[in-house]
Amino acid sequence: MPRVAVLRHRFGLPSEPFVLEQARAFTRWEPVLLARDPFPPGLEGASLAAAGPLAVAAHTAGLGSGPMTALLRDLRVDAVLAHFGVEAACALPATRRAGVPLATVFHGFDATTTTAALLRARTVSWATYARRRARLARQGELFLPVSEHLRTRLLERGFPPGRTRTHHLGLDLAKVPAAGDPEPRTIVHVGRLVPKKGHAHLLRALADLPGVRLTCVGDGPLRAELSALAAALGVGDRVEFAGRLDNASTLERIARAAVLCLPSTTAPSGDQEGLGQVLLEAGAMGRPVVASRHGGIPSAVVDGVTGLLVPEGDAPALAAALRRVLDDPAFAARLGSAAAGHVAEEFDVVRRTARLEELLDGLVHR
Repeated sequence: MPRVAVLRHRFGLPSEPFVLEQARAFTRWEPVLLARDPFPPGLEGASLAAAGPLAVAAHTAGLGSGPMTALLRDLRVDAVLAHFGVEAACALPATRRAGVPLATVFHGFDATTTTAALLRARTVSWATYARRRARLARQGELFLPVSEHLRTRLLERGFPPGRTRTHHLGLDLAKVPAAGDPEPRTIVHVGRLVPKKGHAHLLRALADLPGVRLTCVGDGPLRAELSALAAALGVGDRVEFAGRLDNASTLERIARAAVLCLPSTTAPSGDQEGLGQVLLEAGAMGRPVVASRHGGIPSAVVDGVTGLLVPEGDAPALAAALRRVLDDPAFAARLGSAAAGHVAEEFDVVRRTARLEELLDGLVHR
């Protein structure tokens, strides 16, 4: 059985269950988790941190590839699957020296954020990615954006069309809880409290929806600003900022809500939504969604069939779409039922990972 190193700098982030779900769905390839940082309790794999802080710092800054090269050789892997372009850029020299093909999954910001914004972030690994993105495009063997929108963005940045293939990650349908009747007139939003996720537009829409309650799952730098905006709009008593939750708790919050809303917008840095994995989680539970026509979201939501899409940044249109779903339970149920079928047919992680294994087969044969 061939082996694939699944590379992520840090595993176990609550917002990224999809990385491990995909790894666990391999059947013909043996996955080996490969990290830069130490693994959290309960998760095992190979970590560059074992080689010491200097090795980690050199890898992140793009100043040395020896320890990672040795690790790849020791693991005897046949391919590397890097999640996010940042990881791929940092590991690129090591994969060249070890003679191992590199496949890269692009999730959103790594395909859409401008080079200037990556450098302004003052994050060492992002700066390495900014410097090496063009080299990665030339030398990497396979690029797997999670939506057609991200593929278009990568092609605009010079990535080769023949090696850039849209590949949806999929969702572990077995983890999705059975959802009973939702709490009426409730909305849930799941996402970091950052500009891209569109919280401000949702709060303004909520002001036009009397009696509707909103739960925001996630945390981030806009927490205080959004709380102040909710108070200023007179909806503070109808908004719960639940903070960061693990995936199981997040799914429970989605199951209780009548509709999930993801009104994402393009951030000042150019960052855009790759697909919106939470849309798949809501759909799998039969929950209707209202979202913006933004980034890769239309790959996950069929407008008028599995959910409703509105123009990006349009709070009145967002309020109207939410009102339509909340005021018509029969319509909401039809959307939710269609969403469940759509996710099962198009985004089952078992089927999607089987396709990924075929793509990895091609790398080894080539």
